[in-house]
Amino acid sequence: MPFIPMLEKAAKQIAVPFAASKTKNPGSLLPVGCALTLAGLVAACQPVTLGGPGYSNPSATGLQTPSVAQPTGEVLGAGSVRVALLTPSSAAGQFGKAGQSIRNAAAMALQDYSSADLQVIVKDVGQDQAAAQAARALAEGAQLVIGPMRSAQVKSAGSVLKPAGVPMLAFTTDTGVAARGVYLINFTPENDVDRMVSYAASKGNRAFAALLPNTPYGAVVEASLRQSAARHGVRILAIEKYNSGGKADPFSLQTAAEKLGEIKSQIDSIYIPEGIAAVPATQLLAGQGIRAKDLQFLGSGQWDQASVSREPMLRGSWYPAPPASLRNLDGRTIGFESFANRYSQQYGERPPRVAALSYDAVILAAALVAQGGERRFAHETLTDAQGFIGFGDGFFRFRPDGTSQRALGIMEITNSGTKLVDNAPMSAANLPN
Repeated sequence: MPFIPMLEKAAKQIAVPFAASKTKNPGSLLPVGCALTLAGLVAACQPVTLGGPGYSNPSATGLQTPSVAQPTGEVLGAGSVRVALLTPSSAAGQFGKAGQSIRNAAAMALQDYSSADLQVIVKDVGQDQAAAQAARALAEGAQLVIGPMRSAQVKSAGSVLKPAGVPMLAFTTDTGVAARGVYLINFTPENDVDRMVSYAASKGNRAFAALLPNTPYGAVVEASLRQSAARHGVRILAIEKYNSGGKADPFSLQTAAEKLGEIKSQIDSIYIPEGIAAVPATQLLAGQGIRAKDLQFLGSGQWDQASVSREPMLRGSWYPAPPASLRNLDGRTIGFESFANRYSQQYGERPPRVAALSYDAVILAAALVAQGGERRFAHETLTDAQGFIGFGDGFFRFRPDGTSQRALGIMEITNSGTKLVDNAPMSAANLPN
């Protein structure tokens, strides 16, 4: 079934978020504030009975459909389809603040898509209540779960939801917990690495060394780096490790820099993914005669902060980052900065990046309800290879194994800050299979 005409019909139902926008074209494909364009969706032309994630089939087993409890706690929206939001609102410190932003962004999404046939039941998972709250969400009829954030919480919630066939859109970056029915909507280290390696290789950089933290993150990056290098014809001549915690250990980082100094004539690029190591590593490498004018420094999305972009020794360096600004299908500017400005106007503070993911997840759920029929949350629908375009962070798609691919731009550090040197793709055409 052709999808785009269906999308146009649904998109016109999404409200312009605030009157101050004074849009002159409210009936366009995506009015100002629309969060998500579904670039492609497997939409069922006839109702079918599902047996995969998102639906169970009681009649096939002779069981009666269980009664659905009334939702407890906060409820956003008044639609007929229930989706649960697992968020650590009561957790201490930054996780609690992030949890509240996740809830706020979900509320914004339903304000913007005011006709959504969706009811979001908010469940506070705190520090260790993910499994219990997932069970409550099931009892209250949730057909999809958005969240939680932390890897351990995703595992706990998944142990309850997967046997019931209810899928999750989780905020963790740990691809080790991804699976059929557990889809990661966040940015992952593997995605980051492949974008950086592929771009550098396209510019003729083929001889890499890497400085990696001796941490679980470093292990994930190393495995991904080796795979991406093989895929793009890049040689990895050295991988040096250093100790890292709240900051990079200067003594082990010095040792690693000295070892790279011994092979500096053989390499054309050095990959330093950890944000807290970027500045001290380049300063120590300069002491070994390795500078940005001699080879290419490569970073990760962790470099997307002022403390890194201000470092003079990193001028000319590249790193991948999600688009701060992009164009939707009718040519209007959307992206994280636009979302963050709107969020700040409503809640009085700048949101963390995960808030935009929450917004996009809720709008995705609402659009699937409007257009996906009984297959709205089926595995085949969620993993459509054509993917989706989010308001806050651009193009993404879920893979059958639960991991995701996100479109990332390439930034270059300049004398005056950063500049975009390669746009984030807005379709699946330029992403690896």
